[in-house]
Amino acid sequence: MDNIVSGFLLLFTFKSLLFLVLGVVVGFVVGALPGFSSSNGVAVMLPLTLGMELHTALIFMAAIYAAAQFAGAIPAILINAPGTMGAAATALDGYPMGQRGEGGLAIGIARMASACGGVIGAIIVLLVITPMSALALKFGSVEMFLVAIFGLTLITTVIGDSVRKGLISAGMGLLIAAMSADPFYGQGRFTMGFINLYDKVPFVPILIGIFAITEMYFLSKKTNLIDKVMIKLDNNTLRDLIEGIKETLKYPKVIFRSAIIGTVIGAIPGTGTAISNFISYGIAKRSSNRKEMFGTGIPEGVIASEACDSSVASGTMIPALTLGIPGSATTAIMLAALYLHGVRPGPQVMVNQAAEAYAVLLAILFASILVLPLGTLLASPLIALTRISTSILVPIVLLLCAVGAFAVANSMFDVMLMFIFGIIGIIMRINGYPVVPFVLALILGPIAEANFIRAYMLSQGEWTYFFTTQISWILWAIIFFGLFSNPIKIAFRKMRQQGN
Repeated sequence: MDNIVSGFLLLFTFKSLLFLVLGVVVGFVVGALPGFSSSNGVAVMLPLTLGMELHTALIFMAAIYAAAQFAGAIPAILINAPGTMGAAATALDGYPMGQRGEGGLAIGIARMASACGGVIGAIIVLLVITPMSALALKFGSVEMFLVAIFGLTLITTVIGDSVRKGLISAGMGLLIAAMSADPFYGQGRFTMGFINLYDKVPFVPILIGIFAITEMYFLSKKTNLIDKVMIKLDNNTLRDLIEGIKETLKYPKVIFRSAIIGTVIGAIPGTGTAISNFISYGIAKRSSNRKEMFGTGIPEGVIASEACDSSVASGTMIPALTLGIPGSATTAIMLAALYLHGVRPGPQVMVNQAAEAYAVLLAILFASILVLPLGTLLASPLIALTRISTSILVPIVLLLCAVGAFAVANSMFDVMLMFIFGIIGIIMRINGYPVVPFVLALILGPIAEANFIRAYMLSQGEWTYFFTTQISWILWAIIFFGLFSNPIKIAFRKMRQQGN
């Protein structure tokens, strides 16, 4: 309770509340733009947070994350173009409602369901994160090394259509993370003579390049963000809010079940909102008395997706704050912010920065509440955003990216690095290589390396030291399962077919 109170005190200052509201507005804008996501928005804003206090920076990012989860539903409902991956399931019933002229009601339902899901998810995480962090404190160097490896293997096998491409992407990230001085000998590695790479890899320009520059390239090929005519609404947002609240509250079981699903799945690194939302949608359909109506435009489908979508943001904070493993691409960038503020992600965060950690969770809770009034107030401007021309949007974002990359260290080298990794990101996306494992490897690579060296020195070269605890055995088993479960299944299937 002391830590929660300390988190309240950090959150309820004028500056923190100002950035909380600003983050919600930015999150609305990011989520409402088709093709954007919370990770893109947070990556663009990362340089701006370097001059802030740690808790202010994290509150700002958390607010963007929470608000973007809802805002992606707006283009999904109106034009069948989900603003975020998590809104894909929302479009299944939201878009048919919009086609019937109930777009305003559908957005009102999504707004209320998102607020409920975000609040429930944040409360659950506030209750469980303390025992989770207590367990994490029992992790030594061996366990932390295995946790980092586990995070990489789990993420690379879940994200993307190909395990091979996921592993290659993560391997590239590990190589990039090694472009700095050796932590043991202090010798430069892969620096190619650039002194700028000797201290540590510049996270900010790499993240901006991989996410924002890459996205701008693909958006530049389009004349407009959307190709369909916008459905006209009557702009009676207050009525939509009231009707949305009434309709959503008719399905309390769907709300709670979807919020719990989102929180639990969000806590598993690499699963993502798209997976959790479709699971939530499928369970809601299977449990409904009118299964045949799903996909034709009913409130239950929108509620199941949106309540789950918002609760995922809270769930992803569990592995990020307790173990230093990013639960999503957005939390990976938030962990990069910790690095840039001089804090090493891992179990000690919940000890040394407990107040800041609880302030982040409380920020998600209150940002979810702000979705209702601010979402109502900004509904019309957000709808208009989907009409913006890429000839206006792309140059503005590119300018912001260049200024942000330069401002970190007042170095044109960082701007050059940003564009280089933007090109790398474009090549990866064109060839179907997932970007997220690459970025997460940048975060987890140094953690794995530092803890491996520490464990190896403690073991004095005895490899059995990595198998001495029950936790290490469990983690080894999970890593093995994550890497080889699919090949084993395929092998058994082939043997069964040959036997028949």
